[in-house]
Amino acid sequence: IGLGYTLVETEDGAGVAYTFRDSIPGGCNATDNFFLGKSAIEVAEWVFSNNLLESAIGLATINSGLDNGLPDKADIAQLFDFKDKTVSMVGYFKPIEEQIKEQVKELYIFELKNYPNAYNPGYAKIIIPKSDIVLISGTTIINKTTEDFLNFVSDYSKVIFIGASTPLSLSLSKYGTIAGSKVKDIEYVKTALSKGAGMKLMKKGLERRIIQHN
Repeated sequence: IGLGYTLVETEDGAGVAYTFRDSIPGGCNATDNFFLGKSAIEVAEWVFSNNLLESAIGLATINSGLDNGLPDKADIAQLFDFKDKTVSMVGYFKPIEEQIKEQVKELYIFELKNYPNAYNPGYAKIIIPKSDIVLISGTTIINKTTEDFLNFVSDYSKVIFIGASTPLSLSLSKYGTIAGSKVKDIEYVKTALSKGAGMKLMKKGLERRIIQHN
């Protein structure tokens, strides 16, 4: 359990998910559940927990067993056409913002944290329906808001799920294209996360994967 991301290793591999560290309750124990030695299926069900750390552990467990998608080293701005598009971004991804902000017609960022130029997610129901592309962070699975944002989308071909938390799931690709990652260098990522690393350092041990919307 790292400050930036949580990693779970199973017999099938390793998966990561974002750590909502601000939501971790105080006290001696971050969670009352002990998962070492439990079956992966049992721990994967924690994704439904209202405790965001337990949910992250559950999602990371799910991600450990998923190995779908085609490897692609290109940046998201190279994979998709953002030129003159109205884009909604659910969850703040600074690198992506930097890549696309000069291409897009309008960029709306929905984020609970107080980032510059970010909108409260409550405005999504007004802006997402008029967007050409909707980028949705995989972290919405952890905080149970994915369906809320999808409800504002009339055409799932507009949706791109992004981030290392995003499951490489063929079922999820029914609701949009997946631009996620697979942990390839498990020991590197474990070491990086144990030292408090975020995506900037962790990404060296990841492989980008794309699953087109079907």
